[in-house]
Amino acid sequence: MNCRDVEPLLMAYLDGEVVEADRLEVERHLADCGVCAKQSEVSRHNRTLVRTLAKAGTPPAPESLKSRVFTTVRAEQAQQRQRRFLRLSAAAAGVALCAFIGNQQWRSFQRRLYVEDAVSRHARQFPLEVRLPQPEALEAWFDGKLGHRVAVPRFPNAVAEGARVLNVREKQAAYIRYDAPTRASAQPRQVGLFVFGDNGNDVDVGARAEPDLGNSNGYNVVSWREGDIVYQLVTDLEEDDIRDLLPANPGRAPLPTVRPAPRPALEAQPASFQR
Repeated sequence: MNCRDVEPLLMAYLDGEVVEADRLEVERHLADCGVCAKQSEVSRHNRTLVRTLAKAGTPPAPESLKSRVFTTVRAEQAQQRQRRFLRLSAAAAGVALCAFIGNQQWRSFQRRLYVEDAVSRHARQFPLEVRLPQPEALEAWFDGKLGHRVAVPRFPNAVAEGARVLNVREKQAAYIRYDAPTRASAQPRQVGLFVFGDNGNDVDVGARAEPDLGNSNGYNVVSWREGDIVYQLVTDLEEDDIRDLLPANPGRAPLPTVRPAPRPALEAQPASFQR
């Protein structure tokens, strides 16, 4: 393994995300190559510094974006809470309210853990295992690698760059990276999408018409569910760019349809072998 081979694996090695054989090869190279060893230490120091600064103060998601995504959800939930409250006696209402708040706080905490882990893994820029721009080809590539069918969304104007398999917490997930246009620059920005199975409802997010919006370390995360499959879209796009990426009517169809496409014959070369 030479310096060129080590470079795309270095960040994954520092995060403990490489297989044992690659880890041994990287460590053997670092022991013999002073340049790569120094780069490894610099990268380790920079990652620690960035994490420290990011955690010191994460800006909240734009209020206008929150309002757009949640207006319908908040109205429906308010009506449901009011009807339940009127049916309960004073004593029963107090007990039920306490139980509800406790449960919501716990589920909110669990949801936050998934948001933070998705952001962390997207920000690490793991090397892609395959580079394919066609959603159909990506779906075919994922076939058999996970315990569920991966339906790749078609986002307006965004182009898929490639994909790999990653985890979100303990759940194995498909990860698709997109290049999305921005209004302020001709240079596209990267958007990451995680797709994983959740038949136990561990992640408390709504269906496609009721997405959840979270944020962590400067990234916005839009989460939604299609049956037992959870989608988490991670982006640092500006508010207007997110509006361009998602359809205009959040109350009815806030996210792109993810109908499985026909499976083509897959002729893909792994990203690590492409030049």
